[in-house]
Amino acid sequence: MKVIKYILVSANVLLLACGSLFVFYENGGLIKQVLLTVLFLFFSILNLCSYLYFRRRFINFSSSICNYAENIINGGSVKNIQNKETLSSKAVTELEKMYRIIMYRLEENKKDKKELQKMVSEITHQIKTPLSNINMYCGMLSEKDILPEQAVQFTNIIKQQLLKLGFLLDTLIKSSRLETDMIKLKQANNKIIETLAVAVNNIIYKASHKNIEISVECNPLERAYHDVKWTAEAIGNILDNAVKYTPVNGKIYILVNSGEMYTTIQVKDTGKGIKAEHINDIFKRFYREEDVSGTEGLGLGLYIARHIITLQKGYIYVNSEAGKGSCFFICLPNHF
Repeated sequence: MKVIKYILVSANVLLLACGSLFVFYENGGLIKQVLLTVLFLFFSILNLCSYLYFRRRFINFSSSICNYAENIINGGSVKNIQNKETLSSKAVTELEKMYRIIMYRLEENKKDKKELQKMVSEITHQIKTPLSNINMYCGMLSEKDILPEQAVQFTNIIKQQLLKLGFLLDTLIKSSRLETDMIKLKQANNKIIETLAVAVNNIIYKASHKNIEISVECNPLERAYHDVKWTAEAIGNILDNAVKYTPVNGKIYILVNSGEMYTTIQVKDTGKGIKAEHINDIFKRFYREEDVSGTEGLGLGLYIARHIITLQKGYIYVNSEAGKGSCFFICLPNHF
């Protein structure tokens, strides 16, 4: 095709050059006019042939691309045309890349849809229980023969269920705000001990109910670049899980070590531990192990914790073994 293109272009240039010479040639008379007419006819015929030739080539090219595109969509192989130094090969390669990208995004959309359905189902389940309890105890409070002691008991239960609803909604709102970048973290060279104090105070009440001992080992002068409020939220979520899955009279240890680039906060418990096959899943949104499905929670605590630490250029990982407790490592940067 390249040879034909060069021949056609060269012929057109030659005819135009000859025509120009005849135009500027003063003598010739009738011979000049005949020659110009012949040149014009040759020029016209040559360009008409060029048009018809390239039109046929374009139609063939378009048809072949359409056929290859249809073959790609139907899952057929196009290896016979790929990796060749032709325009068709390049076009087919790009079409296949585009097809793969579209299919990948469709698969991602399907996964997101399933995740959304799972989320709605989980939220509905979590909210349905306290709402049913509130409705039931409100009905019992409206009975005429209810005793004052029972009224106080039912009222307290309703308050607990309302607190649970508030916790669920607050967790969902935090998750949504983090994912949509609505929260702006304010990192500074803050003291670790102050952040730990906030985190521990948020779960000390739950820990005391199970007689779980919490010990903290941290240099009061230890610092790292972090947002106190949101880092305390992340550590608090990890501590909340530790309290939730540690049996009565258990222990939780918090140890802080400073390295060259990161300050590491270890949160170790004597709880149920995590099975090896689930270690990579626990930070996923709405993930909960089957054997804890009856325990209160949405499966968002660790997801939110990792998101908060990652936004601050830190990272979280965990070492755990089923039946032997877990140790979470929260690494915060020492410098911006």
